[in-house]
Order: sequence, then C-alpha cells, then structure tokens
Amino acid sequence: MPARPILSVLCPLLLVVAGAAGAATTAQTLGIKLQDPSTDSSIAHMRVVLDHDTIKPGRVIVQAENQSKNLVHEVIIGRDDGAKQLPMDAKHGRVIESRVRRLGEIADLAPGKTGKLSLNLKPGNYVLFCNQPGHYQDGMVTRLTVAP
Repeated sequence: MPARPILSVLCPLLLVVAGAAGAATTAQTLGIKLQDPSTDSSIAHMRVVLDHDTIKPGRVIVQAENQSKNLVHEVIIGRDDGAKQLPMDAKHGRVIESRVRRLGEIADLAPGKTGKLSLNLKPGNYVLFCNQPGHYQDGMVTRLTVAP
C-alpha cells in the first residue's frame, strides 16, 4: 500500500486522539475566598469559603482571593487524616506544618490580592487552612472532598 493513503487516514485519526487526550487533562478550577470580619460586618469569625466542596480527581487550579480589608491571609492545602483538630503550636498560635501532609500553599496574600496554585489531586479528603498566627483557631479552615 502506498504511503500517502496510509498517511491520509492516520493523520486525521491522530489529531482526533490527541484532541481527546487534551480534553481529558483539562484542569478544574477551585475558587477560594479568604474572609474575616473586615470583609463584611456580618462575618463573626475568619473563614475559608470554597466555590465547590467536592471536585473530581485530576489537575486543579486553585485560585485564592484575600477579601480582607486589612489582614494578610494564606491558604495551605494538605491531606485530611480525619483528625478533628490539626496539630498546634499554642505558643505561636499556628498549625505545626511539618506534621501536616502538605501539598501546596498560596502564601502571604496581602488584603485584596489573589494567588494561584496548580495541583494534581487524587481521590480523598483535603484540609485547607490559613496559618497566619491565630487565624486557624478563629475558624479559618475548611475541608474538600475529591471524589471520582
């Protein structure tokens, strides 16, 4: 069989397969809002607000927005081992990060600033928290489920 007819069949087929593979790896976006009483007077405690509490496994673009008017916040993402409380350094009012299975962080977002992080998340449970002094204790923590 001549090479040209084979190429004329294989090239379009390869393009279809490559396109399908590209579509399968499209990243999901997880929006995060970091809030405290300066964001809105109706907010009593600091908080991490997710736009989804369940997502599918795979590549995830995490986009965090610090909505505070005057505080620096951050978001740390770790595997959730099921503990009710994360391990604390009470003297410094912070989570002991070396004892958390950390996957990534968007650090030190000034008021009104945004940050982005790309992760590949597997099925399971994750914890997202701010580790600025006292923020975790004031409620700046939430959970995320990655389910097939």
